[in-house]
Amino acid sequence: MDIYPIGYLSQRYQHCVRAHRIWSKDTLALSEEEQDYNPQKERTNQNKTIATKVHFRVKTDLRSLSKVSKSSTTEGLRGLTKDEKNFTKMGMIVLNILAGVLYDLLRPDKPHLPIRSECDITYLYRNLRALNKNIPSNRWGGEWQDIQNTDISIGDDIERIRLTRNELQHSKTFNLLDTRFNELINVIVDLLKRFDKHNKPSRLYTDQLNDILAKTVSMEDVKLVESEADARLEIALEVDIEQPTYVPPRRRGKSSSS
Repeated sequence: MDIYPIGYLSQRYQHCVRAHRIWSKDTLALSEEEQDYNPQKERTNQNKTIATKVHFRVKTDLRSLSKVSKSSTTEGLRGLTKDEKNFTKMGMIVLNILAGVLYDLLRPDKPHLPIRSECDITYLYRNLRALNKNIPSNRWGGEWQDIQNTDISIGDDIERIRLTRNELQHSKTFNLLDTRFNELINVIVDLLKRFDKHNKPSRLYTDQLNDILAKTVSMEDVKLVESEADARLEIALEVDIEQPTYVPPRRRGKSSSS
């Protein structure tokens, strides 16, 4: 995982503190009735601490990970297990082919889309979902069990790509069992056939898939995919900000005379 210098995180923290003050401005402002209140006359309950959780995301630079080495070498791979090779190949498929599928799908609707190497699956999925054009049969952001074999719309396949990417991204080990690898490959083969017809790429996605499945995994391939797994596409940082804030008690209204 990327290690960020203390100075950088400190700057992000200060940014959150400033943002917190802006967000809190309306909720902490005194009403007109209370602005003339003298806090010196009241000693109790003058200060309260308001804790706020602020979320921000730090985007990691993964552009170099979109280029997979085409050279095949077995040097340094003697200790690599079959499950590790499975994980590496699936990572290459996700980084190179599935991301390319979403890019080609989005490009007609966003002519000023950044170049391919600057667009990861997270970015592409977010933009496709915002268009709300190819809606899944069930819903956006579902789980594997929500998608049936008969759900073969473009939106359903977008969700399959997202779930495949997430499965690798959230894996705690650099391993993918043969059983699961073959299950995912079957899913990917079917959706790539559909996208070959829909996107009409200059080179068929299924041909690109066959190339990766047939190639010998190189040490460079392993390092690239492993770096992707460690870096995570986005690192969410949560900051608890405790800000002492003066909140005067409300004065009781004067009782009406009888």
